[in-house]
Amino acid sequence: MSRAKFRHSRAGGNPFGGSPPSRGRRSGFTLIELLVALAIFALISGFAYRGLNTLLQSREALQKEARKWRDVSLFVGRFERDLGAVVVRPRPSKGTSGSLQPTLTSSLDLTPAIDGLALTRGGSPLQENTLSAPQRIAYRLNGDHVERLAWNGADALPRETPSAVTVLAPVRSLTFRFMDPADGQWRPSWTPPGDLLPAAVEVTAEMASGERIVRLVDLPRVQ
Repeated sequence: MSRAKFRHSRAGGNPFGGSPPSRGRRSGFTLIELLVALAIFALISGFAYRGLNTLLQSREALQKEARKWRDVSLFVGRFERDLGAVVVRPRPSKGTSGSLQPTLTSSLDLTPAIDGLALTRGGSPLQENTLSAPQRIAYRLNGDHVERLAWNGADALPRETPSAVTVLAPVRSLTFRFMDPADGQWRPSWTPPGDLLPAAVEVTAEMASGERIVRLVDLPRVQ
């Protein structure tokens, strides 16, 4: 009887009972499932890249805008300090051509002659070098940037080339207006006889991005 049971077990395939192990089915992803997963991953990556790119572009634009207005603030501050320090000397200053220059004028003694703003400003009493003496400075538009010119002293040496520093860029235009103290009218240029100063100076700088920067500065009554 036991031999019959043993034979019956061999015929069933498993002497200890249960079903035989299956060899036809294996665990894993099919090719279609992998393609769908890759498509979803590519779609999510595309959205993430576009979002990151937009964020970086916005950050760059904000930094560029912040630098522009910082430069505008520095330009206006320097312009106000220069006009606030204007000084009338006992004798007129000499230009590079040897001609006498008013304390403040819209005609720059350069070659070729151009319009802008030139003035003699007092030095800083806190300095112990050439900056403590009066100095001739000027503002002009050179291409698309505003330059501040500075000579070594109030009197320019023959054929002296002033040092030029860019104080604002990019700029489309730079204009000045001068208020006549006699009648209060605005003049587009200022070449007075002697050392007569205007009551105020207005500067207008049009940025390359379209903004117009207008600043009005009252001059000290020094004459």
